[in-house]
Amino acid sequence: MKLRPWSLVGALTALTVVVPALGLAPPDEGGATTPPTKPAPTAATQRAADAPLALARHTAANGLEVVVFENHAVPLVTIEIAFRNGAMTEPPNFSGVSHLYEHMFFKANAKYPSQEAYMARANALGIVFNGTTGTERVNYFFTTTSEHLDDAMEFMRDAITSPTFDPGELDRERKVVIGEMDRAESSPFFLFSRELDERLWYKHPSRKDSLGSRKTVGSATVQMLRTIQQRYYVPNNGLLVVTGDVKAQSIFDQVDRLYADWKRGPDPFQKFPLIEHPPLKKTEVVVMENERVPAFVGQLSWHGPSLRAEELGATYAADGFATVLAEASSPFQQRLVESGHCLQASFGWYTQRNVGPINLSFAAAPNKAEACTKAIMAELGRMTAPDYVSRKNLVDAAHRLKIDKVKERERPSEYAHLLTFWWASADIDYYRTYVEKVGAVQPKDVADFMQTYVTDKPFVLGALITPEMKAAGITEEKVRSWAGLGGDS
Repeated sequence: MKLRPWSLVGALTALTVVVPALGLAPPDEGGATTPPTKPAPTAATQRAADAPLALARHTAANGLEVVVFENHAVPLVTIEIAFRNGAMTEPPNFSGVSHLYEHMFFKANAKYPSQEAYMARANALGIVFNGTTGTERVNYFFTTTSEHLDDAMEFMRDAITSPTFDPGELDRERKVVIGEMDRAESSPFFLFSRELDERLWYKHPSRKDSLGSRKTVGSATVQMLRTIQQRYYVPNNGLLVVTGDVKAQSIFDQVDRLYADWKRGPDPFQKFPLIEHPPLKKTEVVVMENERVPAFVGQLSWHGPSLRAEELGATYAADGFATVLAEASSPFQQRLVESGHCLQASFGWYTQRNVGPINLSFAAAPNKAEACTKAIMAELGRMTAPDYVSRKNLVDAAHRLKIDKVKERERPSEYAHLLTFWWASADIDYYRTYVEKVGAVQPKDVADFMQTYVTDKPFVLGALITPEMKAAGITEEKVRSWAGLGGDS
């Protein structure tokens, strides 16, 4: 399966393309068009889906985990390093420092003492590079041609183990990161999502905010970067993934040689354990205005499971259930979207080591806001029934996930990112057995998941509207009433 962010920002940014084309007009009264049928998997695809997952694994003496995925179709290689770091490790006074560190990774180090020298070497090796910071993972990756593999492996080693954190570059990157914040905050969906997160993670919101705090980033010091490096950038908290036109044993030999002097560090999560997000105490409703919203947008959010032993079963049930609901032929989509009540509706859980959110996101034309919201709440009541999905629905969902898993391997450079995501928030063994475990989910498991995390549990309900919608009578009291929470009828 994909990374499964079930992101309000991502899903509803896409809606800005769809809704203007609809002109915010109500759907035809005659009903929606029949969705296209997905082509059946070919015999070759099925054989590939049934084949063992070809991942070679190794652990270096210092604890660095290594995964290699060989694909010799084209002479390209991707080298990616990831650390369990990001927002989940950041108290308020470090909020955004992991993100700032990411920007400083592609800078001078002990071997390449200036930014000019670093870039000259990257260009000489034909390297395309980037990095990302999430709530539970920071990752960095180089892609180049296989003839440069050995040199690129050394180049990655130097960047990981010996950054110099030049103060002048740090000052420049502070401004770059703050510029990213400016761009993010120009999106009404980002602002809406952040406001909901402030309510959902009310005690520790910085632990879910990977972009970070403007104030903290603006005043971050070299010593703060060193703290991140010494605490989290240790080999026994890292995964090195190499994909493409490579040989696994050769990579393992190089890793043992290149990283022999990189010393194991203390387990950061023993000294600095993950915080506990306390459960929601009450249901909250948030209504925000923005003139650039293309439709009435809503979201319900709950605390979902974490990827720890006692909750693993719920994670497979959550994903199997979400895959069933995403199908256009599902009762969920038929009653909410194909009926014309809503323009879009999705339900899912985001894979996280430390409490993943469950989101039910929806959008409607303004004149259908009431009908859509009421339909969502009615459907939510049905979703808790033990017979809402059948065993066949879940078997079919697992098969779709199996096919998706094959497609993920078609682009080795992107596959590296996916592997580090799964490792950071779960582990590689969880990923290897994922489809098998989802395939074993029973309808009762789905009902138990809903009962444990959703049914009669407090939630955050958000609505994003335009000033025109408010003038037409869509208020917080109205939204409360439509959701059955009291307020004006």
